[in-house]
Amino acid sequence: MNIAFPAFFLLALVLPGFIFLSSFSRSENTKLDHRAFDSSSASALFIAAFLNAVWVYLASSFGKPVDFELIIKLITGAKLSDTDTSQLASSVPEVWQYFVSIFFSSWLLGNLFQVAVTYLFPYKDSFFAFDTPWYYELKGFLSKEKDAQLIELSCLCDNKDGSYLYYGILVDFYLDTNGQLDRLVLSNVYRRKMSDDDEDSNGAGHAKPKEFDQRYYKVRGDRLILKYNEISNINIEYSYFYEVKEE
Repeated sequence: MNIAFPAFFLLALVLPGFIFLSSFSRSENTKLDHRAFDSSSASALFIAAFLNAVWVYLASSFGKPVDFELIIKLITGAKLSDTDTSQLASSVPEVWQYFVSIFFSSWLLGNLFQVAVTYLFPYKDSFFAFDTPWYYELKGFLSKEKDAQLIELSCLCDNKDGSYLYYGILVDFYLDTNGQLDRLVLSNVYRRKMSDDDEDSNGAGHAKPKEFDQRYYKVRGDRLILKYNEISNINIEYSYFYEVKEE
């Protein structure tokens, strides 16, 4: 038997585990923060073994029992007899149905589990939280007690004309292909040039509202887009609204 066939067949058996993990995992740092190979592989192998056990049981329940002796021969590359070859040839449609159904179900289950975990455990402090720090920080999903309804950002940007501070309400954010923060979208934005910053005699900055502070001026427009690679630092301000019942 061709030595590539056992490897291909073994790969087909373990592939459902990797398909499930790929569709379930939700990660921002897809290139800079890899999991250890043995950790992810062990999880994929365990999931693949479980899914194959379920599919073998379902196949037997529908009157299509799996010939484990033939499977062992295929995996080990042992020589097949004429009977084995005939049996394998006659089972091609069932084999295709088996693998197509388990591959699709692995992908579907992974996505369903991701939606379930996101809905049931939406906060960053959850044990089941995904590796998505930007998502939790910029959505305000820190904990059940700290679920922000309004997020305001102060972004310090450097360019050839100097450093500018942009202050506004976070509307949206986008990630690049590497999972890193790419752009921030702000509304109701105020801007101030840091070189024009004046302090009082005690060295403390003024704490006036932005619309009354002479150091700031309103940026016209509905949405201001800032590139992350032009931002030196970001200050996040969370606002929480609580309903107070009048006695």
